[in-house]
Amino acid sequence: MKPLPDQSVCVRKFFELWSSLLPQPGLLIHACMFVVVGSGILVGLTYDLNRPFDSPQVLMLSNPAGAFLRGIHYWSAQFFLILMALHLVDQLSKQGERSLTKAQWLRLSTMVPLTIFLMISGYILKGDRVATLARQVLEGLLAALPLVGEELKFLLLGSGNSLQFVYTHHISTATLVLLVLILDHGRIVWPQWHSFLAVLGLSMLTAALKMPVLSPDVGGTLIKGPWFFLGLQQLLHWISNPLWLVVGGAISFGMLCLIPFTPGPSAKYMKWVLTICLALYIGLCLIGYAFRGPDWEWSLPWKMG
Repeated sequence: MKPLPDQSVCVRKFFELWSSLLPQPGLLIHACMFVVVGSGILVGLTYDLNRPFDSPQVLMLSNPAGAFLRGIHYWSAQFFLILMALHLVDQLSKQGERSLTKAQWLRLSTMVPLTIFLMISGYILKGDRVATLARQVLEGLLAALPLVGEELKFLLLGSGNSLQFVYTHHISTATLVLLVLILDHGRIVWPQWHSFLAVLGLSMLTAALKMPVLSPDVGGTLIKGPWFFLGLQQLLHWISNPLWLVVGGAISFGMLCLIPFTPGPSAKYMKWVLTICLALYIGLCLIGYAFRGPDWEWSLPWKMG
């Protein structure tokens, strides 16, 4: 079999340039986690579990400082997800699995699904119609799992329309586990001050420029989830059986976990596959964001209201 070219050269040059201008993605992730958790604790004090849609609306209308804090929480979470993807690519490109024990690599890999769940659960807690759609999609994916699907769906999301389980996992269970994994991976407790200020400053600037909005419960045919959800939304538009998506996600996660257990040439192929899958998913998110209109029909960006 002809060996694949080493794709890490361009990637390494990118991260070398990054390091010359900014703190490393791993350090920014550490700092970002503190911004997300700190702002989330304060925002959570105003959240009414029984009125999930009304409580952020009241906050935005009656308390500008609270609304700004909610914006910081929202944007720092978005940056956290992006930085996590960058850090993962950074680790793969420089063969980071060789500098970690197999147990450390497995813990690092576990951060990926935890981060995704926290992002989706936070979106569900908005309580608007798009959040309801996101919950229904996640319920369908979990229910597609054979044998344990229904049990796992109940364990993560609870029953009916209750947000109790989602809220509990979002503010405590999943967040605490992810925080422990980050502290274990970074080997430090407190973030570096310049990384913290960089993340906090960027989150504040973005929150000041663009506040997160809610989708009112009114009619309409243009329903899009969060930007990181649009690739999945596009795939569900093409694939009728969600089990295939669950299988694909499980295989990708399994490949990520098995990289340090795999001989060099095979590991390189696995990294190529994961890189291509990530690039394709980002492309699908861009397509869903820019070129899908009402009823998920193809549309040019400037023709969508």
